[in-house]
Amino acid sequence: MSKQRPPLTKQQKTGLRVAAGLLPVLAMIIAIGAINEEDTPPPPAATTTEAPAEQEPVEAAAEPKPASAGPEAVLTVENNEDFAALLAAVEDHDLFEEFAAKYQGRTIEFDGTIAAMNHHSDSKTRYDVLVFAGDRIESGVTGPNFQFNDVNITSDLRLTGSNIPDTIGVGQKLRITAEVEGYAEDTDLFLLDPVSTEVR
Repeated sequence: MSKQRPPLTKQQKTGLRVAAGLLPVLAMIIAIGAINEEDTPPPPAATTTEAPAEQEPVEAAAEPKPASAGPEAVLTVENNEDFAALLAAVEDHDLFEEFAAKYQGRTIEFDGTIAAMNHHSDSKTRYDVLVFAGDRIESGVTGPNFQFNDVNITSDLRLTGSNIPDTIGVGQKLRITAEVEGYAEDTDLFLLDPVSTEVR
């Protein structure tokens, strides 16, 4: 003999109706969510590779060149390429003549050594002084045969320095500042007019 279930209460019937009405709504929400998941592309995978940093170009170090000397500047091997080439040349008479013509009247400055001293003509107090660039007067000499022509040692050479000797002669080392007078091709002499002569 089966037992009969008690009849549903009013509240239970109402709950069942509400639940039955919600089922289609829930089914619709689930379906929409599934459609959206299919249409949405997956996010890009995260990468740890960083773009290479741009490097600034590195300029190659240029070889140092003598600075350019202005029109009134004293020419030295440090500020004038032509003068540096002149002092490094060996018996290049064309170069000597070209430099003398280009820079006639300009002042040059360099270290030199007295290579020879002779009385000028019959004078006892005036000399022709031959000067080589650098410290050598025998082998390995470069540059022209510089000459102070017809000069008095005490007044024309304008000797300066902390220790001026009573006399100067062959082998005396000098710091020469002089004006370019010209180049005498027939005697192979590069003539200078002394501005100041510092005893080294």
